[in-house]
Amino acid sequence: MSNTENGLYIPQDEPVTLGAPFKSTGVVTRQKSSWKDWNIFPLNFRQFFYIFVMNGIGAGIISGAANFGVACAMYRTTPLPIRIWPLPENTIAGDMGVTVIIQQLVTMLVTSTLCNHDLRHGVPALSRPWPPLLHYPANPFPQGSYLGTDHPKTVARVGQVPMGNGTNRSRFVQFCLWFVRAMCTGSERNAFLLRGLTFRQRFERLLWTAVQGLWMAVLTFWWFWPIGIAIVAPIWEHDDLHGTWTPTFIKLVFGALMGLLTNPFMALLAMGAECNVRRSHPDLAIWSEDQRERGASVAENPHEDQSVLRDVRIE
Repeated sequence: MSNTENGLYIPQDEPVTLGAPFKSTGVVTRQKSSWKDWNIFPLNFRQFFYIFVMNGIGAGIISGAANFGVACAMYRTTPLPIRIWPLPENTIAGDMGVTVIIQQLVTMLVTSTLCNHDLRHGVPALSRPWPPLLHYPANPFPQGSYLGTDHPKTVARVGQVPMGNGTNRSRFVQFCLWFVRAMCTGSERNAFLLRGLTFRQRFERLLWTAVQGLWMAVLTFWWFWPIGIAIVAPIWEHDDLHGTWTPTFIKLVFGALMGLLTNPFMALLAMGAECNVRRSHPDLAIWSEDQRERGASVAENPHEDQSVLRDVRIE
């Protein structure tokens, strides 16, 4: 089955939403996920190596080396004292907090781009979408949204879009459920270097991916930073580390561990993205389930799905 038949293209004859998602993106299922659906296994050797070796150990080494270089520029050239506290000064504690934010942002941009490229050139996707959040709404509101996968002008011709577990909920709850799915899953919106995109679509995808990186920083800051401080503060809290290699090695180890722990998760987001799983496994039952949900609306307008294709390379 071709990518065109799978809906893995950007429609040109109808308005598209932020980041120009593919025609088929936005599956909403009736059935909720179970704890078993969160299990990423079984993986073949190539998938395991790609996730845990290349995007785990390899990313940890690269992140550690990059942080070590930054630390040398910061700490080996300053005449000022180098301490753990207080935060208002150029301290190790403050640097570790900033590192969590900056590294997550940069890592999301780089990793999602590389993984989406690799997935189009031989790396196999997961056997099903992961995280299993397809029962969450793909749009903030039933009428569609520029932030979601269905443009309001398109939805207006067919009624409403399915809202999954957001059905009959308040608009605030629907928005929150959509936000969880949008920020915690991978998608083609992370592939901002894809050929054929307009400048605006490319910029929107870049912005979308950056916001996801910042969201990952929000989710992980509250355990990366406190645990890091809990380890280094009791040892060097009262010491001036100026002129020593201790600050540089603290940043090296901290950055390496962050890369080791966060990079595999970001790779999994790409490998479990709806579009990539659909490309690798076009016959999954969940795709037909979504067609049944939308079937009644599309049947009212049989020409709704006859879209002209934009020249966007996705092979």
